[in-house]
Amino acid sequence: MTTEMNETIFLQNLQKAIQEINLAEKISLKDCKFRINPVVEQGKSMQAKDEMMRLNILNPDRVRGRTFTIDEVVSMLTFFSPLVPLWINCKMVRYANGEIEIQLDCSLRLRKPSLLRNQESGYPPFKAIV
Repeated sequence: MTTEMNETIFLQNLQKAIQEINLAEKISLKDCKFRINPVVEQGKSMQAKDEMMRLNILNPDRVRGRTFTIDEVVSMLTFFSPLVPLWINCKMVRYANGEIEIQLDCSLRLRKPSLLRNQESGYPPFKAIV
């Protein structure tokens, strides 16, 4: 079970998820861009920090249609560290000319490390969708 979360651990876990996608798709990674897709979970209760994340950091006007670097993603999603999104599904949506684009479907609910989903992957809260 994950008991600690900071920018470094979050970055390492994201890199492991990307590596799993790369191996499954048999591609080499030269340049990676990310799309962040905040997911509103119907019927799930939101806490104050969840709402701040939804309204400010992951506001659809701020993230829709844009791509981000890995450093920008880590900075945004660890803003309330050690609280991070409860789960994040990673999937490749585009690959062209050595550039890979990965969509991150993110829970808007921020939770402490021990409550994160996808513990079994070894790199919570990420799950590689291949």
